[in-house]
Amino acid sequence: MPITKKKKTRDFSSFLGMLFFLIVIISVILSIGNFVRYTTLLKQYEEMKRYVDSKVSEMKSENENLKNMLAPNSLLDKYIAAANYLQNFGYDFDRILTALNDDPTTGYFMVFVVGNENSWFTVKDKNNTYYTGELKPGLASYRFFYYKEPRIKTKYDIIIPPDATVSVGKTGRVYLLFFGVGLRFHPTKVVQLTEPTYEDIASKFSLYIPGRQ
Repeated sequence: MPITKKKKTRDFSSFLGMLFFLIVIISVILSIGNFVRYTTLLKQYEEMKRYVDSKVSEMKSENENLKNMLAPNSLLDKYIAAANYLQNFGYDFDRILTALNDDPTTGYFMVFVVGNENSWFTVKDKNNTYYTGELKPGLASYRFFYYKEPRIKTKYDIIIPPDATVSVGKTGRVYLLFFGVGLRFHPTKVVQLTEPTYEDIASKFSLYIPGRQ
């Protein structure tokens, strides 16, 4: 009996030793796994931190650039001022283009109103009204092209057919200055409108139009 009991005690001690050793091994394995996981998480954290820091730096840089762009006398401020200036200047700029662009291969007329009162002026045909409105005294800015379009067209250039009809509100006070084909800047003909309506202006005023009999 004592021998059997002693053997059982030894077997139990061996079992406890193996169990303890197994627990130690499992703990070490779990510790290594946790360490690897911690290292991976730490690496991911560092990468995310660098990403967030870079984005914050970019936002700060963009914010500074935006502040510089919106600051007084900045590039954007100058651009807005220039755009407003050009918009306000657009009316005269179109007039300058109209005055500079005189193509001798075209035929057109301008309108001159004498006196100190406005005069109604209309250009139309059976189907369309190309212009109608009051013109102030002096030389109007509009050019009415009865032969070919200008190379540079502005809002003051109006294309009309050669057989258009012209009507005026104040007869005797409106003149048409025709700039015929082949000449530059100087009118080839000046016509005083003494009647309220003139039909087929090309025939009425004997305008030279290439290719037309």
